[in-house]
Amino acid sequence: MSKKLYVGRLAVVGVFVFLMFAYHLTFGSYFPLPNGLMGHDYVLTLSSFVDGFLWFRNNGFLTPPWFTPSFCGGQAYFADPQSIFYSVPQFIAFFVEPVTASYLAMLIFAGLGFWGTYFLARGPLQLSTMASLVAACLFMFNGFYSHRMIIGHYGFQPWMLVPWVAWLLCLPKSSKSAGIVVGVGLLLAYWLQGGMATLIIPAALSVVALVCWADLIRPGRLLPAIFRGLAGGLLALMICASKLTASIALIRHFPRNFYPLPGLDDPWDILIFASQALFDSGQRTYDRVTPLWKNMQWQALPHELTYGVTFLPAIVILIGFFFYLPRLRECKPPKFSASGLLLLAILPIPLSLLYYSPEWNDIIKSLPVVGSTTSPYRWLIVYIPLLSLFTAKIIDRPQILPVAFVISMLAVPGLSALEKSDFYTSQNFNPSPLQQFYRAIREGKIEPRITNIASDGSPQGRDHQLHFVKGASALRCYNPLFGYRLEKFVQEPLAAGPIEQPTKLGGLNFRNPACLLFPEENHCKPWDSFRMEHLEKMQSFAGYRGFEFEKSTYQHLADAVTMITLAAIFLFVLFAGCSAIRTINRSTIL
Repeated sequence: MSKKLYVGRLAVVGVFVFLMFAYHLTFGSYFPLPNGLMGHDYVLTLSSFVDGFLWFRNNGFLTPPWFTPSFCGGQAYFADPQSIFYSVPQFIAFFVEPVTASYLAMLIFAGLGFWGTYFLARGPLQLSTMASLVAACLFMFNGFYSHRMIIGHYGFQPWMLVPWVAWLLCLPKSSKSAGIVVGVGLLLAYWLQGGMATLIIPAALSVVALVCWADLIRPGRLLPAIFRGLAGGLLALMICASKLTASIALIRHFPRNFYPLPGLDDPWDILIFASQALFDSGQRTYDRVTPLWKNMQWQALPHELTYGVTFLPAIVILIGFFFYLPRLRECKPPKFSASGLLLLAILPIPLSLLYYSPEWNDIIKSLPVVGSTTSPYRWLIVYIPLLSLFTAKIIDRPQILPVAFVISMLAVPGLSALEKSDFYTSQNFNPSPLQQFYRAIREGKIEPRITNIASDGSPQGRDHQLHFVKGASALRCYNPLFGYRLEKFVQEPLAAGPIEQPTKLGGLNFRNPACLLFPEENHCKPWDSFRMEHLEKMQSFAGYRGFEFEKSTYQHLADAVTMITLAAIFLFVLFAGCSAIRTINRSTIL
């Protein structure tokens, strides 16, 4: 390696370290806040981390946590599309306290977003080093990721892997396709295992848009990327076959297409809202757009409307537009290509979902998957990596790049730190009971076990979600799977009291969650409780251990597919690693 190249790489790492330090200074004070509180949805996220830790402690990592006794009097866990047992933050929480685990995971994925964007910009998009660093900085500090993490929406964390998927798909044809397919498959599988089911489609559209852009720069990338993407997608489905099959078995009981789809009925308002959401603070966007929503059942809070990459890209794009406007006459008419047409088809989709009219609403609600959404503004994430990279492309000129680079490295973290934060500093979840419970278990002071069903009214306060730290499972728990107001939740036949007490239907006072997944195979109905003859199974379940239950034929097959696929990937990685070591040894000898 030449000295110049070594210094250049060292400088890139130095910029990354500086930005990570700035990231910590900006967001570290929320984990927790100075008053010890955290974002309201951490009551769900941290509870899930502790619950996963309890399963891991008794059963290990390889056995999926099919069910959990901690909430709802017993519920399905692994099959829940939002469950994140096989995720980075959960793995960290096996060894460190949940608040620390959540913050470390936030930093890790912010860093992954930085490097994924840098490699994509530097390689397939052919930007200079400084321009690539600007793109990476903008994406790293995007408001969607940071503000969702402050609130506790950890199911959206895998979205920061979007640039990595696009980078792998755009690697040259000479690259080893098998390794690329395995990499893409693992990343897409993590999208599913990390709880990002609701954002799979917009995240995929974002990847496709980035690939189309790379193909416009160097034609010939699109077709290989399509084949790699399809093969990687198939591999991801095979890796996640067990979870997907179980999820389908579960969610058939809980359709989500009965919620209204909010929107704006004026196209100009849609453009203003999208621009403000992408370039301004979430609080100002919230203040402006809230009175304009149509068909809105529940108010969208500031974190739901925060997607900002700061106003710097807006300024750069406007200056670039006026700079290049006089030169448009000299430009040749663009040649239409499949990539260009596909990119043009993708760009209007997020905006179209924001438009409201009764007729258009009926069409969207009739579509599979899309019709179940309640927050169409989330699809604005499609634009975030594009804006980050497009801004870097505009400033990638020798005359202005050094100045633009310095301004970006200082202004982007600075603007993020100075953004109005009253909403986030006034959050009210107290993680102390979970932290103390976690420490007590690690120190061997208590042996966790559910002994009672607790009921204290409405689930909207959510703090009763923490009953499990006192050995009780909240009957009126909170799980969006059952509806935001538990519209699909059935409380009967359970009641407050010991889990061994008989119910009015003759069973025990604890849910048999296998009935939610495989009722026919287990000779029961959804929401049934354990029967008297299943006392031993119930006691094992209440002590955070597995119990025997019957699965469907499809589930057995899916489990086998997942295990075989994971074994094959392990052998492939092992073989590739051994081959790489042999190659290094040979080159060293020669």
